[in-house]
Amino acid sequence: MVRKPLDFFLIGAQKSGTTALFAKLTAHPGIVALPQKELHVFDRPDPDPARFDRAFAGADPALLWGEATPAYLYWPGAVEALARYNPGARILVILRDPAERALSHWKMQRARGIEPLSFEAAISAVGRARVRDGGDREKRLYSYVERGFYADQIARLLRHFPRDQIAFCRTEDLLRDEAGLLARLFGFLGVEAGLRVETEKMIRPNDNAAVQVEAGAALAGLTALYGQDIRRTGALTGMALEAWLAGPRQASG
Repeated sequence: MVRKPLDFFLIGAQKSGTTALFAKLTAHPGIVALPQKELHVFDRPDPDPARFDRAFAGADPALLWGEATPAYLYWPGAVEALARYNPGARILVILRDPAERALSHWKMQRARGIEPLSFEAAISAVGRARVRDGGDREKRLYSYVERGFYADQIARLLRHFPRDQIAFCRTEDLLRDEAGLLARLFGFLGVEAGLRVETEKMIRPNDNAAVQVEAGAALAGLTALYGQDIRRTGALTGMALEAWLAGPRQASG
């Protein structure tokens, strides 16, 4: 049986509120809600879109089908594979202040017992060498700094999808104006935006709470490192990102 391709993808960035955003989007009655958020089809050496057929078996084809795997934005080859699968797909991208994102990513790995280094060491040249010199595992686990250089990732996305098929937003949009953001994204996806969608105000990671660290100086250093990239990301996406240049700050989750 020929299945329809998925209609939309939420592709990143990791630790930017993708879980919250996808939960709110899939609470809409016009969108299929999958029990599993991340299918990881395109961030593998041999992408297997047949996994979508299995995941959406029995789903109503009249509804929108969507998937969220935040690694797709960052992972080499993922956007290209996604474009080959469905060049007409709608793409959603939510971005977080990259310094705060890096700390949240580190806290997650620390809480899981995966990261032995302090935050300062993990984002240092020595810590980053694990990503540069390692394999796929290191690239996936320890890319705290690398994932925050959004501009090249966005530029790659724009080479494979028309701008009118991409919706960009910021984590702070979800926190400060959830209703407005959802209305915009529902309109972008082509489902009725006036429906009231009841979900939690914000879904925060529950694996970071036990990790407490004072990282003001390290965050200030990252903000300086990301400065040029933040400006370029703002130009590429059309989003106002000047607040990300203010640093330093302390991420909560």
